[in-house]
Amino acid sequence: MQQLLRIIQAVIVYAISAFYAVLFVLHTGLEFLANPYDWTTRKRSLSPAVLDDPAFGRHKYADVNGYKLHYVEDGNPEKPLMLFLHGFPEFWFSWRHQMKEFSKDYRVVALDLRGYGRSSAPNDRAAYKLDLLVEDVRSFVVMMGYEKVILVGHDWGAIIGFQFVQKHMEMVDRYIMMGAPSLDVFRRLLATSWCQFLMSWYAFFFLMPWLPEFYIRARDFHYIEKNMGEFLTSSELEAYKYTFSNSGSLTRAIDYYRENFSFLRKEEKLPKIEKYAPGLYLMADDDKFITMQSGQLLMRSIPQLRCRVVPGSGHYVQQNHPVLVNKMIRDFLVL
Repeated sequence: MQQLLRIIQAVIVYAISAFYAVLFVLHTGLEFLANPYDWTTRKRSLSPAVLDDPAFGRHKYADVNGYKLHYVEDGNPEKPLMLFLHGFPEFWFSWRHQMKEFSKDYRVVALDLRGYGRSSAPNDRAAYKLDLLVEDVRSFVVMMGYEKVILVGHDWGAIIGFQFVQKHMEMVDRYIMMGAPSLDVFRRLLATSWCQFLMSWYAFFFLMPWLPEFYIRARDFHYIEKNMGEFLTSSELEAYKYTFSNSGSLTRAIDYYRENFSFLRKEEKLPKIEKYAPGLYLMADDDKFITMQSGQLLMRSIPQLRCRVVPGSGHYVQQNHPVLVNKMIRDFLVL
């Protein structure tokens, strides 16, 4: 019976995905006929200097679960580990403001998750299953020589972070997540919140082959410029465009959606937790992708989790309002 239910759910999800794909093709075609413009993406061969600015930390690599993960590190190695997990479409660089702020008190590390930036990018979509991404985080913390970690995540980094918390609570000192709830809460929101359902059009659309990559790359990454151009300098924007112009990088990033929003696979049962570490969930009051109902559902399911709203911010809170977000994080850590 459960398998039949999963099949029905999958049929519905992919039907919605196909619907958004048809809408995209029609809209794009009409837009181009009305106002033709250049759809191409400029080739980029030289890494922008800002990506290797020593002010952000030292670039290193770690062999984790058979893959090479790139990370940037700063701070005193004798201090507690604060590990940052980025979202989509981002990479380690999205945490540059937090790296500078917290390197005074912690050993700060910003990862390029597998498939992103300078980390290994396996071609097999199954390599981006959520539990494998969580295992990357666990193995990386152990490799760094720590039993406990302060975990900070945004968007997909938050989804991975919440799963890590549920599976490895004994390794969590404190955690701060922003811009996305746990995967199970997100799925519940899709089923119960019309607002979240409409906001999540992109998640359905991303299940389609090829079209999502074309959408994000079109007009020299207009998608990134539209969503992040407000708070990125021209050199920072160029760093994003350079990173995602590398061959296959967008496909690997979008495979996070394609692999983990499948309803056909039976999910692994999470362990029962006796004692929860303190947690903080930050929500943007002008988030176009995640409704604030996510905070209510999270607090019902996770003890010791508090929620705060970042006023005047869009989805990318840690970059949109870094000073305020840094203060909220620091206030939480000193409690």
